[in-house]
Amino acid sequence: MTTQPGIGDILCYDENRKYKFIQLDTFQAGTSPAAWETLGVVVLRKGNQVTVCSKNNTTKKFMAVFPYIVSGQMLDGAEHTATLKLHGSETFEFKYTASSDEAFVEALKSFLTEHNFTDWSAYIMDGKVILQYDNYTSSETSTTTTATGLTLTTRLSIDFQEAQPGFLRKCGNYGTGIWSVNGVVQQFQKDRTETALNPREDVTSVPSYPVCYPAFCGTSEHRDKDYCLYLRQKYCADPAHPTLDDWKRYIQDITHVIPCMVGGNAPKWRDGKAITDRLKNVVYQAQDGSMKKLYTGAVWCSEFLDGKGYMITVAEMDEAFGDVTYGMSGVARDEADPINRSLFAIGGDFIAVTSAFNFPHLITHYAIRTSYSGYYDNAYANSSLRVIPLARIELPVD
Repeated sequence: MTTQPGIGDILCYDENRKYKFIQLDTFQAGTSPAAWETLGVVVLRKGNQVTVCSKNNTTKKFMAVFPYIVSGQMLDGAEHTATLKLHGSETFEFKYTASSDEAFVEALKSFLTEHNFTDWSAYIMDGKVILQYDNYTSSETSTTTTATGLTLTTRLSIDFQEAQPGFLRKCGNYGTGIWSVNGVVQQFQKDRTETALNPREDVTSVPSYPVCYPAFCGTSEHRDKDYCLYLRQKYCADPAHPTLDDWKRYIQDITHVIPCMVGGNAPKWRDGKAITDRLKNVVYQAQDGSMKKLYTGAVWCSEFLDGKGYMITVAEMDEAFGDVTYGMSGVARDEADPINRSLFAIGGDFIAVTSAFNFPHLITHYAIRTSYSGYYDNAYANSSLRVIPLARIELPVD
């Protein structure tokens, strides 16, 4: 055991439900007291605060619903007619008379009841009228539900509309960067045939994708000429004699800058705990009158460590899992990075990179990221993506 835990150390409950930490690579199943329970693994330490990822992660939906923002309604007290086609149903005429959004929502609710749309709800949130499919499946898209006389706009999350995520690379450029430097160094030293990784025309600026080492050197067996002199002139002391260190310096230069966010709202999107504490309590009124949680992914994460848990942000994901090596070609889980070695030892779920420059399918706060090309719409918000709860613990512990 240790009272000064570091990355890869294992968090347990003892027989009195007190926290205990077992050092990396010292855990042996069956040697701890029978009443002890393994909880997770340390992924960060800052001063006397440690961040622990849960032993278990799973696939969850960020939202198990598909909301549309309704606009264009006439609120002049006169009767108006629109049409609605919900989730591929037949087209129905929708007559309403309203002088406020509240009255308009009541008309929508009556329409849903009249036509037996029990899987739909209508409500107001943050000053916007929401028409929401509550039984989400992957077949619900912006083309299966349509309207005339009204405008239906899909939105990842009403709460996130003011977020301005930007992915700035260390070289100063926006665009596709690298999540896992270890992954790129491991896999892209080899010659690649893909055009994105091995250009077919002269490079005149830093590309969006990482150029493989042979292409960087101008020695790729898959190209008839050298297309990367620009990169060598930028990153090499001697462009005619590039080194592996020169290439690694280039790779470092196109990694994301933590916290991977820019703009005036950036700081508020860094703290996963604060955001989760807000989201877990957001509810909507379903058509049957019951109150339901909107952000089911946040609710599940919040339950880790007796309510200390939270959903990871992109900034925290990059910081906590930037050195993960499991998932790379030839890397065995029990010989991988400290986090995965300990998760393997305690029978936990793995955390892996899915390619050389992106993380696993993770739900994050201001975005649903399955890759590296920005943030997605409701179709991904409602998909079952990987959720990894985190929790912070202040040291010392009793």
